[in-house]
Amino acid sequence: MTTNKSFFVRAFDALIAGREAQAKRYVTEFEREYAKRNGPLTKR
Repeated sequence: MTTNKSFFVRAFDALIAGREAQAKRYVTEFEREYAKRNGPLTKR
């Protein structure tokens, strides 16, 4: 069942989703730059 979320809950969810996407981009960029200088970040 779907529930009607208030405007503030939807806005807060959007902010969190934006921060998650920003963090993923930052981690990807960090891993790319770190790999150039020091080798792989993990031993996969």
